[in-house]
Amino acid sequence: MLPESFLHFVWRYQYYNTENLTLCSGEALKISNPGFHNHLAGPDFKESHIEINGIQWHGSIEIHVAASDWFLHQHQHDPNYENVILHVVWENDKQVFAADGNPIPTLALKGLVKPGLLDRFQSLISNQSPIPCADLLSQTKSITRLSMLEKVLVERIEVKSTLFTSLLLKNNQNWEETAYQWLAKGFGFKTNAENMLRLAQSLPLKIIEKHANQLFQVEALLYGQAGFLNVDVKDDYAYQLQKEYKFLQAKYGLKQAISYNEWHFSKVRPSNYPTIRIAQMAALLVTYPHIFSFFSEIESRNEAIDKLDVLQSDYWCTHYAIDKKTSKRLNGISNSSKENLIVNTAIPFLAALSKYKDDPMFLDRALNLLSGIKAESNHITDLWKSLGWNVSSAFDSQGLIQLHNDYCKSKRCIECNIGISLVRNPA
Repeated sequence: MLPESFLHFVWRYQYYNTENLTLCSGEALKISNPGFHNHLAGPDFKESHIEINGIQWHGSIEIHVAASDWFLHQHQHDPNYENVILHVVWENDKQVFAADGNPIPTLALKGLVKPGLLDRFQSLISNQSPIPCADLLSQTKSITRLSMLEKVLVERIEVKSTLFTSLLLKNNQNWEETAYQWLAKGFGFKTNAENMLRLAQSLPLKIIEKHANQLFQVEALLYGQAGFLNVDVKDDYAYQLQKEYKFLQAKYGLKQAISYNEWHFSKVRPSNYPTIRIAQMAALLVTYPHIFSFFSEIESRNEAIDKLDVLQSDYWCTHYAIDKKTSKRLNGISNSSKENLIVNTAIPFLAALSKYKDDPMFLDRALNLLSGIKAESNHITDLWKSLGWNVSSAFDSQGLIQLHNDYCKSKRCIECNIGISLVRNPA
């Protein structure tokens, strides 16, 4: 079935025979301005300008594959559609009426679309390759490919940044508190992200800040709230940590947020155990007590790597859990983990800040950070590499993952700059 997005494309770029146009009712039609594409609620195109039998009309355009879709979508009950001056359809299978009872002027595009355009589109979306344009990709211009790569990369970053924005709203626009909670979630990586967020939410940053020059006390607060101190301990460090937490818990009226058995250790390397990540986060919070500045002032990948180069306390260099010593010394945050924190924590923060301040500088920093990070290697990036696409940085890999998942898999070719260029012009 012909997707409505194809008709949006045809209408937007006027890829149909516009000479001697007539409505389904037989009246003469001229298109002065197709309007701007509306991606929000309401008609598909707004601020359009048309002429019917010499009379000027200004308003909205609604587009459907079949005219009867108007009723299927319940537009007859929606006041947003009372300003529709033209109904553009592929097939006019049913007359549509305005609220005042008058028929809405209708243009049927079937038979008007320029030769070959529909064939090229259908050929593209019927391709069973994971990347529909795989056979034709090399025939597109590099500027077209790169413009689409940047577009989807920004989309990917903005989607991730909405998670930060949601958290910011819950924290009543408190950026410092939200940055702290966001950092904690990042230190949970994929396996323990939500638990780390819960931990930070149970322990307000203002309490951490009161002890920002005492790593031991910050550790006591974090491990106690995480539920790791509700055990019989053997070594002196753990005993002192437990004792300190009980004092601070009573002082601040803290309620433990998580129980020990909620944390995930199974199939996780010791270096990524939540106990180790909490120790590393504690060291970072003591080194950089102002987390908002920590994120907002990052300008390059190397600077971010240096900032994250903190070492947990001695105990957690030789233990992977309370009272459990390891024969192999545990070091600080690995470079791969640092880059993970940059991609999934720092960059969404910068994107959210860019939007909040309406300052593109922070988004530019985010894109610059990705350009300095090595590309991921997975089955999606391998697909693009096999087609000759140079995947050298996270800028490339993150964008191409988004392009594949959000456009190629859904056959949204007509919304992709690459697909548009192939449909417009014969290969």
